[in-house]
Amino acid sequence: MPGSFDFDPYDVPLSGPAATIRVCRYEPDAQGEARYAVLPNVTCERIRHAEGPEPPTAWFRYVLDDADPAAVAPADFGRLWPLEAAGPYVVRNDERLVVLATTPDGEARVLFDGFAQAPQVDLTPQSQRVSFIALGVASRCWDEPIGGRLQRHADDPFHGEAVAVHLPSRFNPDGKPNCTPDGFDVEQADASVRYPVFFDPDVDRRPDPRSYWTLGKFVRYILGVYNDESYVFNPDFDRLDALLQSRGPAPDASPIGGAGGTAADVVIRDYDATNVPWPEALADQLGLAGFGLRFLTGEDGDGSPRSEIEVYRKDADAAGPVRDLLLPGPGADLNPARCNVSTLHLRRDSRAIVNAVTVETAQRRVELSVVLAPGFQPVAGDESASRRAKFLRANLAASDGEDARKYRLYVADEAGDGHWHAPSSSWSTAALDLSEVFRDDEKGASTYVKRLRPGSSTLITRDEQGRPMRAQLAVSRDYAGRSPAVWDGTGHWQPISGGWQLLEDRLGIYVAVEDPESWAIGDYTGDHPQEPSRTLRGVTSQANPSSPNTRFHLRLTAVVEDDLMLPASVDARPASPTAFTRRCRVDARDHFALETVAARSLHNPEAEPKTVRDDTPRAVAWARQLRAAHELPPTVGGATVPSLVTAYRVGDRIARINGRDVGLQTNVGEAQGETPVYPIVTAVVWDFTDDRQATVIELSDAEVDHAS
Repeated sequence: MPGSFDFDPYDVPLSGPAATIRVCRYEPDAQGEARYAVLPNVTCERIRHAEGPEPPTAWFRYVLDDADPAAVAPADFGRLWPLEAAGPYVVRNDERLVVLATTPDGEARVLFDGFAQAPQVDLTPQSQRVSFIALGVASRCWDEPIGGRLQRHADDPFHGEAVAVHLPSRFNPDGKPNCTPDGFDVEQADASVRYPVFFDPDVDRRPDPRSYWTLGKFVRYILGVYNDESYVFNPDFDRLDALLQSRGPAPDASPIGGAGGTAADVVIRDYDATNVPWPEALADQLGLAGFGLRFLTGEDGDGSPRSEIEVYRKDADAAGPVRDLLLPGPGADLNPARCNVSTLHLRRDSRAIVNAVTVETAQRRVELSVVLAPGFQPVAGDESASRRAKFLRANLAASDGEDARKYRLYVADEAGDGHWHAPSSSWSTAALDLSEVFRDDEKGASTYVKRLRPGSSTLITRDEQGRPMRAQLAVSRDYAGRSPAVWDGTGHWQPISGGWQLLEDRLGIYVAVEDPESWAIGDYTGDHPQEPSRTLRGVTSQANPSSPNTRFHLRLTAVVEDDLMLPASVDARPASPTAFTRRCRVDARDHFALETVAARSLHNPEAEPKTVRDDTPRAVAWARQLRAAHELPPTVGGATVPSLVTAYRVGDRIARINGRDVGLQTNVGEAQGETPVYPIVTAVVWDFTDDRQATVIELSDAEVDHAS
């Protein structure tokens, strides 16, 4: 329900034991307490930890006291602002500062660890103020953008050396896999640190050693290669792949997040991380798929500050801590012992919901064999020596359009532009029937439209060395089936080794020899019981067929596009809080494909098509994760806790407001077993201004700009 709630704390004091906040200069090479040198004239006003590629930030102010002329601490900005200013009471640029909080029970906690930056002076006739900002040690992760990549040798994809090269850090370029094989990572023996590297995307062999970059592999590579852990420690890698999967319902159920659900890797789309700071590259891909990233600051075992990077889920499968907010019941007095909220502002924004996703993929591709028909009208007498001369290639420039096509153009006529129908000796505009290749849907409706479909020069079928075969043309003199038509499997055929080329604008071939009457078709490798001639008399056999130059048929085996994409679509689930379907279409034409070899074609004599590549599961996993990232309305706003509270962290979920019995769940469908989804803490601010201590909790995403 959109809106906000403000709680009036009346005049009841919100006082309680405060933590002691100290600002210290930090020397990591010193021992014990000597590492911390307290700065008595510097006070911390605010610290902010936020979700995403943003280092923790702290705001500081100098205490300027000119009441005691003998005081050693500077009382004027003139002793603090100059670059050459120095001393135990001056914080110089890039000095490392740590903010420590000591609770009333004596427990010390590190709230911030970073480097001083951005000093500022504000001078008025009545006052002067000297302040500066410090950025967390995670800011060092921005010092060196990604450049080049680690790549393994093409002749040893499994165990080869990973070489640092100056090639773009481009993942799955144009939808081609360029990651090393699964199970053969760098440091493979140690699951906590292992990571894959790049591999040549153009290697073409069987079995294919390449693998796709998934979100888990991407995160492990980025962290393993570009974060040397000098300032920020990586998470253990052994759980990242499972964490960063797309989760979906069981095949016979709608809920997600429960036992029996499905899981699939999220494959990275074509992404170039070159020149991008690695935290931003991580956030780009994690945020797109609905995951979060945070920098955490705490202590290690000996009291030193320790910063870590963590990634986490934000959907119904999130496993982070669930927190509550505390308010008194309606009409009750504010009791600090039972209440931790002084102000509260919430707004649930349903305008940006996307609960259904269609991934637009490349058109499906089919390898098929079609028997071509002449794209010209043969005329008796054209075979004579006097008339044949105009069909020579050297004379085509002076020929009209019809003569340039004669005895050279053979077409499938998939658009019904016209072909010669030899059995009736007439010109026909009946289009090629592809219904047995592109079959009707379950309702009996056609799934293809009659249109031009240029053939591809490479096939889906591969040879014994694993390389794609070339489009093939064959000739038969005893084929008795229809033409043009999808080949029915009959006839004896001899492959033609050369002298022809695929048409660029439609499915068919053009005879490119000098004289179509003397078409060298190569040595016999076909299946005819008697070896035919190595030279095909292309004019005589069509214009005046007679033994041994009887009429022939040409069979072309090539790859054409289907009119359908992959069925990569997910619909709205019962968990969606809106009654309307709000669909998003995502262009992924460069990435996902479906390739089949048609039934009864040259390389598939079976009665059913043969699937060679099917990216449908990966495309559906991508669609499912995009839906999970956007199907629920963000709860925008925040709450202020009138004390220093370190229990709330970025990435935590806020489940309810106790005392008012207000649940903050953003999805529905709990009766069907749906795992609850709650607002995510996206930033935590500790505020120490005006002699107070407060914790500000910011929830979920920033507001969506719908005007753009």
